[in-house]
This record gives sequence, structure tokens and C-alpha cells, in this order.
Amino acid sequence: MQPHKIKPKRKNNFQFIKKAYRWSHRFYFRYLFKRDTILATLSVFFVIALFGLLPLNTSILNPFKTALKDLDFNDISYSILNKNASTPIDNRIIIVNIGNADRLGLSTMIEKIRVAKPKAMGLDVVFNGPKDPHNDSLLAEIIKTTPNLVIASRIDWQDKVNIETTGYFDNNTANRGYVNFIGEDGGTIRNFSPFESINGKKYLSFPAAILATANNKVFQQLILRKREYEVINYARKEEKYMILDGMDLLEDNIAPELFKDKIVLMGYINLDPFNVEDKHFTPMNKNFAGKSIPDMNGIVIHANILSMVLDETYVKDIPKWLFWIITILVAWLHVALFMRYYIEEHIWFHLVAKLAQIFFAILSVYIGIQFFSWFNLKIDTKISLIVIILAIDVIYFYEALAVWLHTKFGFHTNFHSKSH
Repeated sequence: MQPHKIKPKRKNNFQFIKKAYRWSHRFYFRYLFKRDTILATLSVFFVIALFGLLPLNTSILNPFKTALKDLDFNDISYSILNKNASTPIDNRIIIVNIGNADRLGLSTMIEKIRVAKPKAMGLDVVFNGPKDPHNDSLLAEIIKTTPNLVIASRIDWQDKVNIETTGYFDNNTANRGYVNFIGEDGGTIRNFSPFESINGKKYLSFPAAILATANNKVFQQLILRKREYEVINYARKEEKYMILDGMDLLEDNIAPELFKDKIVLMGYINLDPFNVEDKHFTPMNKNFAGKSIPDMNGIVIHANILSMVLDETYVKDIPKWLFWIITILVAWLHVALFMRYYIEEHIWFHLVAKLAQIFFAILSVYIGIQFFSWFNLKIDTKISLIVIILAIDVIYFYEALAVWLHTKFGFHTNFHSKSH
């Protein structure tokens, strides 16, 4: 007679999950819904709001501002991860390098291009004053009789009265747009302002003015976005645009038919990497930090803006409500962790807090870069980082307040029986 075999009980598939939950609750989660944790989390945001209202003199922080003002980790998507590297050449846009052409030469270039009936033309030159009377009158007439030509102006971001600086030929056309960029004085060009409205008058940027002529539907969509500024989604370097030499155009080495139904940008451009004339820093600079040599001509930046708007490949932001939900959740989870170690294992509190800060900083930068690279979605994690950094000091202040309230009014707190 064989002995009776006891069948092993089938293991509960959820047993491990239950144990993990119980351990997590005993170790960490039980602090999530404690009143001290919730009030300390709210206190962090109260402190941030308070600092935002106080007129503090922050000149002592200038060295840090100088070091960090031109740092954006999303630039890694371009400079290291080669975001948009597979983007094809944009055949809708042709760039004509005007070089050092005089006003007679520019008149001839415009005349040769306009006979091919391009969709729009943009001349990235600000004319400061009169020169040769004959050449001036010729160029003035060409500008006047070319309705799809946009000429350049400049905008003063500080002057709210005489905001626009126009050129010598301003009276010959109403088609103009400001060509200067946000932060062009030594900074990296990441954004552009499509429109500026001052004293009831709307001023168009150079790309917006060109789109108003070339593609009114896309222009209207840009208006409907109602954005104070747009983040430029750089998709192409110089080699991803057709660049023609203005001298070849003057010498009839280029068939005018090439320009038919195109957007033609006329401006100065050089392909010499060490020639910095009329060049700007962009996120596509191969040096992510400590950029020393500007990498892109202004006319190519305008071309990138036009490509982005035409393709509707705008850089997106997460909704404000979702941003604050994520920020509050991140703060809440970190404060719960900090409170647990602060109250129960204070000897490890500072080590755990610093490790958590470092881990979240690395994780948030990584997630931000990947989302920007994959989905053109920009996630600003600076507020979350500030919240986590402030949380440690706020817990100290909250402990003092909670203990005082407990002593005076019997306020229930987890701190009153603890000493550190």
C-alpha cells in the first residue's frame, strides 16, 4: 500500500504582489496619507508662491544665472541624438546666397526670380539709407512692383513705442517682417516670436509675413495658435536646403524656372564653419555645452521656421493642468519618502534625500530628452526639481511649527514624540 501523497498547494499567483504591497505599505505608503505629509507638501508650494511674490534682490545669484541661462538639456536631442537627422531635403524652399551684392545686383536677382512666379520671396536685408540714386530708384521700383516680396525690418523688444526699425525702402511696400530673433545677443536661438502686438498694431515676423503670401491657410493656423512664442523645431542644416549662389543667378547659370511655385529666401550665407559672420548659436551646434562657434546663418533659421510651420511639426507643451498634477504628485511622493526617514530613521535621512534628488534629476532629464526627441513634446521639470530641493528644508520648518501647535493646541502630529 503506497503512502498517501499530499499534493502541494497551488501557489497563489498574487501572493508575491500581496507581500510586496504589504512591505511597501509598512515601509513607505503608510506615510502618503498622513496629515503631516499632506500639509508638508502643501507647505512646499506655499513657500514657492511666497518667494514668487517677494521683491527679492537676486543679484547674488547672477553668476549662477550666467552659467545656466543658455543651458537646455533638450539640445542633446539635436547635438548628440541627431534628432531629425533623417529629415529629407525641403524642396519647397530655395535659399539664394546674395553674398556682397550691391543694390543693383539685388534688383537684378529679384527681377530674374520673380519672372518664374515663385509663391513668395523674402529679402533678409535691412537697408539703412540712400546710396547711389540710380540703383536706389531701381531697387525701390522693383520692390514696389513685386507684391509677393517681403523685405526685412528689425524689432526692439524693449521699446514699446517705436518698436519696429524699418529700412530705407519701407515706403515702397507694406510687406515686411522683423528678422531678429529672441535671444540673438550671444544666446542660443531656440524660440521665435511669430507676431508682436503693440498699441493695437500687429507686427509680423519675417517667416509669418512670407507665409501670409505663400500659404494663407497655414498662416491663419499659425494665428489661431495664439502663442506668444514658438519653440523652433530644427529639422534641417544647410545641406538639407537647396542653396544657390547669387552670382550664378546674375550670370544666367541658373534656369529661372527652378523658382516656380517655391518660397525663395534671399540672404547672406556661408558654409565655412569658422566664418561666424551673420551666424547664430542653435541647438544643432555639435557642442551641447560651452558653445564657442556659431553654427547657423539667420536665413537658414528662417527656413527651418518656415519648414516647421508648413509641416505643422510644432514643439508641443504638456497641458498646464497635467503639468501641475505631475508636479504635485512628484512632490507628494518625495515628501512621503523624506518624512518616513526623517521620523523613523533620521540617521539615514540626508543620504536618502540626496540620493532621491540625484536619481530624480537624472530620470527627469532623461525622460524630457526622450519625449522631446520622439514626440516633439517639451517637458519642463525645473519646478519639480525646485520642489524636491525645497522639501528638505520645509520639513524642518514644518516640524517646528507642528510641535509648537501640538504643545499649544494639542495638534496631532507624528513629530511630537520624536527627537533627532
